[in-house]
Amino acid sequence: MIEIKNLKKYYENRLILEVADLNFSKGKIYSILGRNGAGKSTLLKILGGILSYDEGNLRYDKDNVILSTQEPLFFKGNVIYNLTEPFRLRDLKIESDKMTSLLNKFQIENLKEALVSTLSGGEKAKVQFIRTVLYNKKILLLDEPTASMDKKSTYLVEKILTELRDMGSLIILVTHDYEQAVRISNCIYEVDEGKIIQRGT
Repeated sequence: MIEIKNLKKYYENRLILEVADLNFSKGKIYSILGRNGAGKSTLLKILGGILSYDEGNLRYDKDNVILSTQEPLFFKGNVIYNLTEPFRLRDLKIESDKMTSLLNKFQIENLKEALVSTLSGGEKAKVQFIRTVLYNKKILLLDEPTASMDKKSTYLVEKILTELRDMGSLIILVTHDYEQAVRISNCIYEVDEGKIIQRGT
């Protein structure tokens, strides 16, 4: 669970995010909608621990969180290196069978030796999503994970996310795709001028 109370974030003395009282529960998918610059990614980065907040309280298990940013972040090298090196650096076990299964599902198994710099936007998004899932964290924070993907891959991501939710994961998804939010979410929020409004369940 994530508990937020009176959280505020300022930028150059301007209030850019204000969340009065909000809880996210495990075993649910939450979608966050809103125009560019409304504060969606700011909230996700605060929850992911890469951006500080200025006021308020935030309670959750920080060690069980994985953040997938909108722009994929990779090491120089090939796909397989980028799927294994983050785990080696942290002395974490890599589930090779699961990785191979996901590569096959997304039909990019043949790209294992390809340099990430040569991949298309959709292929990079797939690699980043696979790596995110391989961390096996119980809280997933995803910023536009399917924005560059084709429909088939988008539906596969949605299927995997609903399966993770049903196994008890808490998933917060920033998306511009309202139909996607309707398809998979337990609750939909909209961020407008830094404030969060519940839009539907």
